[in-house]
Parts: sequence; structure tokens; C-alpha cells
Amino acid sequence: MAKSRPSARRNAPSSQVRLPRKIPVELAVLEKRAPEGDQWFHEAKFDGYRMLARIEEGKSSLVTRTDQVWTDRFPEIAETFAGFAPDGTVFDGEICKLTDKGLSSFAALQQALSNEDTKDLVYYAFDLLFHEGADLRQRPLEERKRMLAEVLASAPPTIILSQHQIGNGPAIYARACSLHMEGIVSKHRASTYSGTRSPYWLKTKCLNTEEFVIIGYTDPQRSRIGFGALLVGYYAPSGELVYAGKVGTGFTADLLLSMHESLKAIERQAPTAILPKGTYMRSPVHWVEPWLVAQVEFTEWTRDNILRHPSFLGLREDKPPTEIIIERPKA
Repeated sequence: MAKSRPSARRNAPSSQVRLPRKIPVELAVLEKRAPEGDQWFHEAKFDGYRMLARIEEGKSSLVTRTDQVWTDRFPEIAETFAGFAPDGTVFDGEICKLTDKGLSSFAALQQALSNEDTKDLVYYAFDLLFHEGADLRQRPLEERKRMLAEVLASAPPTIILSQHQIGNGPAIYARACSLHMEGIVSKHRASTYSGTRSPYWLKTKCLNTEEFVIIGYTDPQRSRIGFGALLVGYYAPSGELVYAGKVGTGFTADLLLSMHESLKAIERQAPTAILPKGTYMRSPVHWVEPWLVAQVEFTEWTRDNILRHPSFLGLREDKPPTEIIIERPKA
């Protein structure tokens, strides 16, 4: 928990600010096209860590979508929330590291965490779930957004209101892609916050990024150190782990060495994933327990459902491997 600082706004009695122990987050459905019509809000899809910011009894905590408390990983952001937000308040948003172009980058965020250099991270707040103990989840998104803007009016610069635009979804999506953003999220302005994967929240991606379970690795070749490539897979609806290809780029020398140590510690004799018929590995493969999750960017899927030109972006510690079921956009 972060230490608190005096705040004139924290004036609600403690009996009114008790929050639920666990608050399920709203998730978006993947679509091929952004929706049209003025009933939709459109905002940036951030490439960071989804995080609830909870303020209780003068302290703040940062909680992942899987209910892990990560306050100690982002002490500056937690301290900022404790300093200005009133008790009994819960924000939904994303912790990001911005590039020189002002775009969020998961790889840059991972590097900042690895170096324990988190002072320049920002929190984009896009929803307000509780305020001074009042549960806002059944109120329309438009009302929650209006209240969120009011609460953040006096926020420090590292806590940023996620701006939205109304209507013109396809044009906003095209603009986002031209700026090399990850995509957009479209939200129905009258929707409540159900804490489920809701058809009233839709995401449309510009870049192909997915999470995959690490199932093995190959030996390094030539001057390479650590390992050669990661073998990755995903869970089918049947529950079977399916091979999706090899990821050999996107690693620094330090990462190759540190990940190699972690992978060696979880080696196993046989693969846990189903390998496509005729799969051939040029290098010897070390199979591992399916306990680690990697975020990967790639150009497309081949006809055989193998990743084309994949690149490693970072490890995802906020998602359990069993959740890695590849989303296919709705037609």
C-alpha cells in the first residue's frame, strides 16, 4: 500500500466507503470494423497493464484484472492516487510507458519495470466505478465519464483522462492506424459496467498483438546467447494447448540470459501442446511447463495457423496461461 498525503477532498466517513473485495473488470469483444453511429464513444486502445486504482482509508492500491495487487511495482502512481483521490473511489484504467511519439509501448513498459525505473509511467483513466463509496457501475457510461472528468480536473499530470470521440468510428479507427496506434475501443454511451466481456465494449485492432503460452525454446545458434527462439501456443476451446509457432526476435542480450535461466528451471521431457502434423524443428527443442505468457506482435496467421514474422514484446505476468484463448474478430 502507498502512503497517504493530506487531501481536503477525502472527507467521507469510513462507514460509507467500504468497497467490494473483488471488482470484476469489463472486457471488450474483438471486431473487424469499428461501429458507426453517435451512440458510441471511441477512445485509444492502450498497450500497457490494465489496472484498477482503489483508494481506501487514505491509502491506494493497484490491482490487476486477475485480482493481483501490484501496488509495490508502481509506487509513484500509487502515491499520486493516495494524494488526490477521495476514499471509496475506484478508477479503471491502464498503466503505460509512452514513447517519444506519445504512443503507449508494452515493450518500453517492460523495460522500465526491468530497470525499476517507473517514475515516468502514466495512468490513463477511462472509467470511474466508485466515488466516495457510491457504486456507479449501474449508471450509464456517459454519466460515469462526466464524473470521471470532474474528479480528474485536479489530478497531477501522471494521471490522465482518456479522451473519447463520439461517432465516426471507421474514420477514427483509420486515423488511429495511420498513427501506428494499437487500435481503438468503442463503448456504447448508455452502457452499464457489467464486469463481463460485453458486446457494449468493442475493440478494433490496427496491429496484430496477442498473448501466447510459452511451451518451449530452442538452442542458440552462432553468436546468439541464452536461447534461439521461443515456441508458443494457445488454448483451444476444447482445452487443448495448440502450437502457434516460434518467436525469435525482439529480445535484448540481457533478456535472452535472464529468460533462459527461468526457462531452464521449468523444463520437462515432452511437449504439452499439440504439434501440427509434419512439424519439423531444425534446432533441438527444450520443452517447458506452460506457466509463462508472452505478448507477441506478428503480421498475420498462415493457412496452417502459424504466426508469420512474430516479434517478442514482453512477458505478461497479469494473465494466467489458462486464459490464453486466441480471440477471432466477429464478421
